[in-house]
Amino acid sequence: MKLLIIDDETRTRELLKNYIPWDTVGIDEVETARNGLQALEIAMEHKPDIILCDIRMPKMSGIEFASQYRETDPDCPIIFLSGFSDKEYLKSAIQLKVFTYIEKPVNLNEVRDVVESAIRLRKEEQKRKEEERKLQEGYDHSLPYLRQEMVRRLVSNPESPHVIPALRSRETFLLPAEGPFTIAVSSLYWSPFNLPEDPGVTQLRILEAISSCYYFNEMKALAGFDSLNHLVLILPGEYGSTYRKGRAEIEDVFSELRVIAGPTVDIRIGIGQTVFSHKEIPESYRMASLACAYQYYSSGSKPIFSDALDSHAPVVTNWEEVRMMRDQLRKGHVDEAKRIVGEWTAYARKQRDLDILRLKDTYFQFLIAIMETAVQLGLAEISKDTERRYMWKEIDRIPSLEELEQYVLSFLDAMAEPSDDEAGAGSGKMREIMRYIHAHFHEKGFTIRAIADHVQLSETYLCAYFKKHSRQTIKEYITDTRMNKAKELLSDQNVKMIEVALLIGMTDANYFTTFFKRNAGCTPSEFRERAAR
Repeated sequence: MKLLIIDDETRTRELLKNYIPWDTVGIDEVETARNGLQALEIAMEHKPDIILCDIRMPKMSGIEFASQYRETDPDCPIIFLSGFSDKEYLKSAIQLKVFTYIEKPVNLNEVRDVVESAIRLRKEEQKRKEEERKLQEGYDHSLPYLRQEMVRRLVSNPESPHVIPALRSRETFLLPAEGPFTIAVSSLYWSPFNLPEDPGVTQLRILEAISSCYYFNEMKALAGFDSLNHLVLILPGEYGSTYRKGRAEIEDVFSELRVIAGPTVDIRIGIGQTVFSHKEIPESYRMASLACAYQYYSSGSKPIFSDALDSHAPVVTNWEEVRMMRDQLRKGHVDEAKRIVGEWTAYARKQRDLDILRLKDTYFQFLIAIMETAVQLGLAEISKDTERRYMWKEIDRIPSLEELEQYVLSFLDAMAEPSDDEAGAGSGKMREIMRYIHAHFHEKGFTIRAIADHVQLSETYLCAYFKKHSRQTIKEYITDTRMNKAKELLSDQNVKMIEVALLIGMTDANYFTTFFKRNAGCTPSEFRERAAR
């Protein structure tokens, strides 16, 4: 703790500083000042925990000093020293919340005891503030979750008996007790190359930013993600699709969301019809969700209002089309397969199915047919369930029908015979892939997925692409790279076996031995003995 002693008498300052064992009461730093003016400068710099201050001093009195310093630290215990205990002084001391006062001439034991009491008070106050800070931090951290839970209840079961009583806490849930309300639903898309793959991480960041955003707090907007990972905003007020009805404010909401989400997140937003009671919120939410889904078919990303929805109908996988694609690929007719995808996209755009998961599943079936045919033709490895799940994850991140079509066509491009120009570009891409493998194959966490992210290709497409251009799988190439490095290291008798394993990316010496024998036909020790002859 720090103590500041202020007195215009040099003898008193020195007596108080040097003849009281301050360390025994918890004071480890003592500063002195000869008047209030000098004390202000010292206090601003050193931030004392306790102040001993004479009442009568030239240039600036103790009362004037305390009055000014209270603006900086309203809680610092101030102990006045005075030989003049008159009524006016006592009034000023009370107004300034002075801890106590000691009459001069001072008694050192009395001063020590009073300061010790002030220290206890200061510590209690600091402890109380720290507890309040932790409680506030806990509240601030939980606030986005509380609001999200309220959003989920309002869009699913607003007549739950717990909803209305909870909404009375306006500080927590912001919304007014009565409508009108307008619901906005946003779909968010991002690549794990730019942001964490786990949506919860990005969602929490966005919710915390909205919760602390002055704009949304002034608007009294309630935000949360629904069970489908859509961002839902419940906005107090009536907003429509024309600027006369508040379209400009909705565009401002959209702009604020884009700033909060950041440039690597693609946001689409749909606006439901205005409702006037809590029990109508689920219907507005449903319409806002449909309006948001409608944006999957548009090239722009401006807000779409539910009253702008045109006719829409479901799409269903056409298994005859899938079979035709498989047959065309087996014959090597990649262009015909592309034509089938293009026609399907034209059909999907006409239908405008607002169940986007159902739409994506039809393209996923085309992808499965492409990959199965690529395996049969020797252009890809056997497709596993894990690869199918990975392909679905990639499809789920695609924000528009146009990009969904391009994603599927990219797999067909991998199966087409490259032109001279494409072959040259392919050689450059292959060199980039191979350089990355040679630079990182020994590192912990090295995976085919890491290579795919680096060259910005899907993992499945990367495998097919590599097999087509090198006539071996990417896994075989990585194995060859590791084996060549292992043989080089084993030729040096000074390199220990475990060091060889670590240098090719394996932490288990037994596994390294199994791996080496499977690929070289002998154990690492046997290879080293032969190399030494």
